[in-house]
Amino acid sequence: MRTSFFKHAVATAVTSATVLLMAAGIASAHVDPDPAAMQAGTPGTVAFHVEHGCDGSPTTSMKFEIPDGVSGVAAVDKDGWTASLNGNVLEFKGGPLAADQADHFDITFTAPSQPGDIRFPVIQTCEQGELAWIEVAAQGEAEPDHPAPTIKITQGPPTSADLTPAPEATDVATDATLVATSATDVISPAVTTATADDSSNTGAIVGVAIGAAIAATGIGIMLARRKNLPPQG
Repeated sequence: MRTSFFKHAVATAVTSATVLLMAAGIASAHVDPDPAAMQAGTPGTVAFHVEHGCDGSPTTSMKFEIPDGVSGVAAVDKDGWTASLNGNVLEFKGGPLAADQADHFDITFTAPSQPGDIRFPVIQTCEQGELAWIEVAAQGEAEPDHPAPTIKITQGPPTSADLTPAPEATDVATDATLVATSATDVISPAVTTATADDSSNTGAIVGVAIGAAIAATGIGIMLARRKNLPPQG
């Protein structure tokens, strides 16, 4: 089940249109876990917050891969949705959830006995299109556009700093190399580019802006050359 889940996830990421963000200051949405930290070996419920659909299309399914070491997994009942656990994949199916509506999907489980970060890769399926929240930044690289939700497992009770999510990156690195992998690296890392599905249509907006800037520059150069030409006759 884990292998087929990630074959599907990687295919989704690779076959989606790529986005090259040429401007800084654009932050992408996330699937954020709340709380962001849990004490090792303790039970709890985590709400995974979803901010939007797939490029304007409503959400109909959320598939979560359960990381190794997590036990006692159960979905919290949600009106309009049914949940099923198949191997290590928990799926919420139903809705649809409007593309511009934020919501959350809650999972109860017992945290691993050892401290460290655990990831819950997610495949978000919509009426049209999918989003693969599976990316993990390579060492030293900026946070990817579609990161896998990550929970910090602490030795003792989480501190306020542990429970405070890291701020979303606003500086977008050009040509950042992203690694799609599972929470336990059970498949070979695959180099992918960020998927283009985003309700803000950021890529299209940036592309239009860049095109307009190039056109304006060209016109300016032509006008300057004409002014410098000697008078005729």
